[in-house]
Amino acid sequence: MKGTCRACLHFRNDPAYLEAIFQGLNVMSSAWASVVAEDGLCLRHDRYLSAEASCPDFTAASSVTSDA
Repeated sequence: MKGTCRACLHFRNDPAYLEAIFQGLNVMSSAWASVVAEDGLCLRHDRYLSAEASCPDFTAASSVTSDA
């Protein structure tokens, strides 16, 4: 299945999360800035990229269920 990073389980683009991971980001600018758009971090490939990107390792975030 191929989809965009925005809908992938491995993609994180929450501004608070990005500022915690990239310490000092809020000094240079902010993860809340408009220039960041919906960009984020792929935890599978350890890359910062566009939410519109895609790859063969896509896993739909909604396809994972919890055991709760």
